[in-house]
Amino acid sequence: MHQKYNHDPLIKDVLIDLESRFSKHVVSVFGIGSYFDENLPGNWVKNDVDLITIVDSLEPITKQDWTEVRYEKKRIGDKEIWIGFNTLEGLQNRDQFKKESFANYEWSLLDLKLSENSVLLYGRNVRNRLPEVTRLQFDYDNVLIRSLYHLNKSLTDNTSLESMRAFTKGVFKFGFYLCVYFDPQFRFTSIMNIAQKVKQLVADKKIGSVINSYMEEAVIFRMTSQFKTKFVPLRDDFVKFLVSLLTSGNLHRKMEKAELVKFFKDSFGGFGHLIRFAKKLET
Repeated sequence: MHQKYNHDPLIKDVLIDLESRFSKHVVSVFGIGSYFDENLPGNWVKNDVDLITIVDSLEPITKQDWTEVRYEKKRIGDKEIWIGFNTLEGLQNRDQFKKESFANYEWSLLDLKLSENSVLLYGRNVRNRLPEVTRLQFDYDNVLIRSLYHLNKSLTDNTSLESMRAFTKGVFKFGFYLCVYFDPQFRFTSIMNIAQKVKQLVADKKIGSVINSYMEEAVIFRMTSQFKTKFVPLRDDFVKFLVSLLTSGNLHRKMEKAELVKFFKDSFGGFGHLIRFAKKLET
């Protein structure tokens, strides 16, 4: 086990549980996301614990009735635990990966391939068995959809903590999209690296400076559980900003409003809240 987490009772209990149930099949367990991010400030609120468990077969893992993707979600204390299961074969092959995971393939490769983006918690270090990431070909539609997924969730209501957290996830994932779109050699998935790269893109005049204010608001919320400004106008303005970038053709492709609504409809079974939001905007 990674030395830093030897004394983390939460991680120890989760790993013991995984080992007890799937010991013959677990190859590796990696910690990804903010809980394992060494670059974050000490006062960063870390509610989510995200783990990727690489197994030699998905067959022993219980699947949900509605999908072949294997994953588990549970709450321990104040932490939301998410465990995704992948095979090495899936991580080595994009088409196979799409059958095993809801995640973006390129993001997942960057997470697991590079030690800067993840922590090996258990099992074998298989980073050298994963495809090289020096020449990644990003599926920009798919990367963008990750941001839209969380923004759609943020529109569920105007007051809940869940909607506010979803908004910040949408902002960070849109920041990642901008990073890899304007610089396909960008290789980091940590929030602070994304925020720094976005600032650089603004300084290089590749994107407008307004994105910095949204990133700053999201960072502040993750440290204080509050925004500097009122949530609803902040969120609505950001969604309008993103829609304007898409409809003006300033991103990887230009979409007229009708095409954008169809894009929302065809993504992950439909982003209903974003569809309604977009339809209310002036043409």
